[in-house]
Amino acid sequence: VMLTPLSLIVDRPWTLTPSAASVAALIALAVFSTALAFVIYFRLIQTLGSVGTTAQAYLRVPLGVGLGVVALGETLSPTVWIGLVCVIVGIAAMTIPQRTARSS
Repeated sequence: VMLTPLSLIVDRPWTLTPSAASVAALIALAVFSTALAFVIYFRLIQTLGSVGTTAQAYLRVPLGVGLGVVALGETLSPTVWIGLVCVIVGIAAMTIPQRTARSS
């Protein structure tokens, strides 16, 4: 809200003529990266609950490291392996439901 008047003065968006490819990219980002992501996010909250949904954020670390190993040929030190195991154990501890003791 505060930057809109300044951007109108400096950029003069009414003088811009975006290409069809840039408009298509804008629409694709709006639909897939924002709208679809929110649909998936709220579906996860409904099915997994808030803790299970936030646990998926911690999976970014092992996935990013794994992609670095596969795509970039990176090698992992023992401390990285220990960290990855701790992250995965933490995610499992957050998301696996506890068993309740059966009363006889």
